[in-house]
Amino acid sequence: MQLNPYERPETNAQGADPIDSPSRESLAATIRAFLASDITAFEFDAQLDDFRSSKDAVIQHVVEAVWFHYDDCDDHRVCMSKAEWDYFQRLLLVLSADCQIDKETERIWSLKQLVAAASLCVFAILAFQIGWGTQLLILAIPFGFVSIALSFWHAPAKRCNDPFQPIIFPFATFTDLAIAYQSSRFRKTQYPKHIADRTLRSPFMTAFWQIYAYVIWLILSPVPLLFQMLPETRSQTCVKAA
Repeated sequence: MQLNPYERPETNAQGADPIDSPSRESLAATIRAFLASDITAFEFDAQLDDFRSSKDAVIQHVVEAVWFHYDDCDDHRVCMSKAEWDYFQRLLLVLSADCQIDKETERIWSLKQLVAAASLCVFAILAFQIGWGTQLLILAIPFGFVSIALSFWHAPAKRCNDPFQPIIFPFATFTDLAIAYQSSRFRKTQYPKHIADRTLRSPFMTAFWQIYAYVIWLILSPVPLLFQMLPETRSQTCVKAA
């Protein structure tokens, strides 16, 4: 995608964040091509590279958001549930309307970090006693179970009081969603039912890769425990209509 180097990006009403309208339109066209099965996941991922360095916060958010909804290891046509499809429609609306990003980051300390630190210390003490070698892989397995258990432990965070948030996200409120519709000519594309039966890989391969991941987790448990010692950083990004 070639952009005019002499063209200055627009700014919103507050003059804070740049609004790159041509790139927003181009990104929206790329997403629509993927949703229409005109391009595969690999082609989609390659075309997204053109937008990853954008200074437009909306483009950055959309590119990061869609990354979780396709596989960049196995090439495939669009494969998603109706809920995911509706979410993509709202992301297209974000690109079509004059919206701004509101991001809130929260750092959380809990007992989880203490358990991870204690487990890692015990592992280090035992490893020092038995010495360096392949036996450490066996030693790491019990601590791997601790690490896996910690991954399911979610520390309390700020809760959203809006029960409708899952069906309007990334918009902050129904009002913002309505304003975005009114300020643009966006029209939602209905979910094609024929893609509901599509799968990325067979149940056998899905189970195989899950088991493989857990095995690696068990024998390399000191590494995830090290990261689990750190405070959890949770970010909530909402879109507000200007």
